[in-house]
Amino acid sequence: MSVLRLCGLTKSEIESGLQKYVERGLGVTIEERFLDARVEFSIYDGSQNRLAMTTSYIANEFKDYLYSTTDESLEQMCLKLLKHNNLVLSTAESLTGGMVSSRITSVPGASESFFEGIVCYDSLAKVVRCRVSRQTIERVGAVSKQTAYEMVRGLLVGKTTIALSTTGVAGPSPSEGKKVGLVYIGVGRDNFIPVFEHNFTGDRQEIREKTTNMALFYLVRYLQGNILLL
Repeated sequence: MSVLRLCGLTKSEIESGLQKYVERGLGVTIEERFLDARVEFSIYDGSQNRLAMTTSYIANEFKDYLYSTTDESLEQMCLKLLKHNNLVLSTAESLTGGMVSSRITSVPGASESFFEGIVCYDSLAKVVRCRVSRQTIERVGAVSKQTAYEMVRGLLVGKTTIALSTTGVAGPSPSEGKKVGLVYIGVGRDNFIPVFEHNFTGDRQEIREKTTNMALFYLVRYLQGNILLL
């Protein structure tokens, strides 16, 4: 048996990508929740060499969505990589309301690499707590690429050496004239803070869960040095 952890694809998308391997005799079990997937592989003839080689091929094909080959969760990978890189994380969350920081702090030993989690739900909280410019809020709104960027930048002081932000419209109604499901996720340190835009589908909780998983995924990829490949 071998396991790959992927993020950013639905179960049906993964199944489609693996169909040719299944037809060649690969056993596949997929568990996917809110775009975070655990994919388990087995070979019916029991050949471990063949299984290892096939898994390597699949990992390469799904490299843009791969975050673990060692069966570790998103939050486990985040903490492992933060410690490896000797970095301390802070988070600023709007629509996810602390879900990202909750996942991070669920891992034993998180206190070594996690400084604080701020739930800046109101626009004024983003200004006061995360140093987002009032002009930015007035010009492009709380749900915007620039706001997500400034939320990260505003946390990069003191002990915090890397930060992550989430802002978006979880629904059920549009906000600021922006449709339900529009989300921005920022992650970074120093002068490199990429922001990712998504248009998620689903109900309010689904959108929040997907945002949380993708935020953790982007943090993992950033720490792995693979963020530019996305």
